[in-house]
Amino acid sequence: MTPLAAATAALWILVLTRLGPFLRKRGDLVFCAALAGAAAAVLMAPAVSSAVFGGGAAVPTVGSLIMLALGLVRAAIVRAVVLPADQGPVLQRGLLQTAAAMTAYCSAYTCAALVGAVPLRGLPAVPEAQVDVGVFVFTTTLSIYVIFAAVQIALVCLRYVPQMASGLFRIGFTTVAVGCGSAIAGMAANVLREAGDLTSVGLDAGPTLEASFEWFAGCAGVLLPLGLALPSLTRWADAWQVYERYCLLRLDRVWRRAADANLVMDALTAPLSGVVSRDPRSRLHRALVEIMDSELAAGGSLLTSSESRLVKKSEEAFYA
Repeated sequence: MTPLAAATAALWILVLTRLGPFLRKRGDLVFCAALAGAAAAVLMAPAVSSAVFGGGAAVPTVGSLIMLALGLVRAAIVRAVVLPADQGPVLQRGLLQTAAAMTAYCSAYTCAALVGAVPLRGLPAVPEAQVDVGVFVFTTTLSIYVIFAAVQIALVCLRYVPQMASGLFRIGFTTVAVGCGSAIAGMAANVLREAGDLTSVGLDAGPTLEASFEWFAGCAGVLLPLGLALPSLTRWADAWQVYERYCLLRLDRVWRRAADANLVMDALTAPLSGVVSRDPRSRLHRALVEIMDSELAAGGSLLTSSESRLVKKSEEAFYA
């Protein structure tokens, strides 16, 4: 599977997972962002773009959809983590930046097309198409906006991740930040390749930069939808007590080593058996009590430092 195909599949899966919230709330920024990104990914296929547009409109449309998708992702992240009183200026600034970038991108493409730098049927797949300043301007406009927006999104995610109580939220927002880093690397490689084509400097590195762009862009197209989808699984994870089951799995070895047989209520129900039980939360509570009672009975010297940290971390399941 090519990076583009993987990104397309990931984006459409995110569209389907966010369809329910979109219908319930009559609007969902993540759904709209995923739909715009998925549409752009589909239109990147030459056969699809030729069938839909039949002309050069595919190029500015794809670029505009990518910008719109990133702008909506940025807005969704801001609305999810920033205090409501502080959201207004940030959202307005992001909207203006996205609108300005889309306008500049489409205007640069139109100017390049009018002077014959690109044909009306879009960019031809020949090296000569990449040595015009007009082509460089509109392609670089997209890359610079993606880098700029990705940096902003990554900084917001990394700033608020330590404050998140939910493990899925932390993992999801960290994944989004990593996806943004991949997008930055991919677009940086694309700018370097375009600059090399324009100036005829470093042409030998062109194929490597092109391959790097495709790989990093594909990774970003997979990581961003994955990161945005994970927080929506929190309700499901809570209903099935996934974190409690995970804690029981990790505590089983500690319980078997440290739990005093005289303090264990039922030696047959080890923490491992609670992983598949109907009420893992109660079994986790009992396992923690048995471990801590055994620790107290031993004078506080039974558990190692790593085991103590694990017990304390497992206790957080009752306060999350």
